[in-house]
Amino acid sequence: MIRSLALTLALSWATAMAATPGLDEPPAAQSARPIVVPAMTEQRLANGLIVASSSRSDLPLVSISLLARVGPEQDPPDRAGLAAITATLLTKGLKRGATALSASALAQQAEALGSTLDSSSGWRSSGLGMTVTTFHLPAALALMAQALRQPSLDGDELERARALALDSLRVALGDPAEVASQVMRRAYWGASPYGASPTAASLARISRADVQRFHARAYRPEQTVLVLVGDVSAETALALAGKLLGDWKPAAAPAADLPALPTANSALPALPTANSALPALPSANSALPALVRIDMPGSGQTAMVVTAPFVGSAAPDRRIGQVANAVLGGGYSARLNQKVRIEGGKSYGAFSQVESQPEAGALVALTQTQHATAAEVLAILRREIIRLAEAPPSGDELAARSANLVGGFARRLGSNGGVAALMLGQYAQGRPLQELQRYAAEVAAVTPAQVQAFARTHWAADALRAVVSGDLSAAGAALDEPGALSLKLPELDLERPGLIGPK
Repeated sequence: MIRSLALTLALSWATAMAATPGLDEPPAAQSARPIVVPAMTEQRLANGLIVASSSRSDLPLVSISLLARVGPEQDPPDRAGLAAITATLLTKGLKRGATALSASALAQQAEALGSTLDSSSGWRSSGLGMTVTTFHLPAALALMAQALRQPSLDGDELERARALALDSLRVALGDPAEVASQVMRRAYWGASPYGASPTAASLARISRADVQRFHARAYRPEQTVLVLVGDVSAETALALAGKLLGDWKPAAAPAADLPALPTANSALPALPTANSALPALPSANSALPALVRIDMPGSGQTAMVVTAPFVGSAAPDRRIGQVANAVLGGGYSARLNQKVRIEGGKSYGAFSQVESQPEAGALVALTQTQHATAAEVLAILRREIIRLAEAPPSGDELAARSANLVGGFARRLGSNGGVAALMLGQYAQGRPLQELQRYAAEVAAVTPAQVQAFARTHWAADALRAVVSGDLSAAGAALDEPGALSLKLPELDLERPGLIGPK
């Protein structure tokens, strides 16, 4: 009787609550709002430095990015990690005439401006960032300009940065997902700069002289872009840049022992393209096998990465490819996660992403699972990538995935930092800012037939390559595919395009 009464009361309370307007009822759907990309202005100083700005006066804040358009693609072959360490040292002290400002003093000055001085390094993009109130903009940009142009590049700070990088590397090499991703990068991109990852050996080779030469070679006004987004006009942006960076003179001839910067007409060696073979394994003088297995006894799970060719950043069908990736693995309800997690319950998540370099690109699908289901999950990843060529998305499926892409883009437009990141991404890829104005319309215009045609062109079964890493004995014989390259983790050498054997 008591239980029945309690149930009756609970149901009555739930009914009453459900009937209360504004409490449990969801708000009515509103009409779609147009996506407004803010105006972006690009100007240039006499020394070649680009000044890009976007004015947003709703808050008295400005996001500042001061970046050289160089990154790991400029690392010498035996010193992977040099660009990243150089960028790290930009925040670790600077020189002001005959005096030096320590790392702690530099951090204190940034904090006195109500911000932090952050450094970053990525493909064709290395430098500094801050977000400050409008009042502090001149002082913040002055501090950033000094840090970028005149860093101390102190030897003790270099050793600290090296130690941190080595610690991060040791942690990464204990994670099957990190191992699989790094192995796939080297295996897919081969001997090109895009295939390199920092190793203990490459980090150990980096000297202070290397960092100084890299900085002198790479950080030059004609290779630098200043992006200001927020409460600042284009006129103010140009005036500040001219005052604080206009006296920066282009350097003399580049250092002879660093690789030349790629130009629009130069090509990096051995890059896979959508219509070319994958790079050969130097150790075997044969094509990359369909499966590389890395044995990590005692690992908690098995991780896997499946890759296939993608298009370069200037390809006319790049937007179609991005939508195709969104259908395949670009979110929780995309096909890979639907099959692996939602229907199969075999992982916490399965996703894919695409990487577009100027010369070529790669689709990368990744997940982790229990050892016993590794072969089954690997088969699902391969099958879903291939299946897109035969089973295009329905209209509703494509609309949902396109809306996810456009929604993510729109959310970035809602903040100064998000707009700045979009602008910097265009510069890193060598693409015009005007492309951002067309993004939403181009995504919405992609059709199911175009997605299917893209998959048929680029993601055939024989184009797929996979890496699995984990406890292979626990994974069982199902991963013993003919022709697979099997390595124990201690045998792995990421400095070698073939992963093992001679360089």
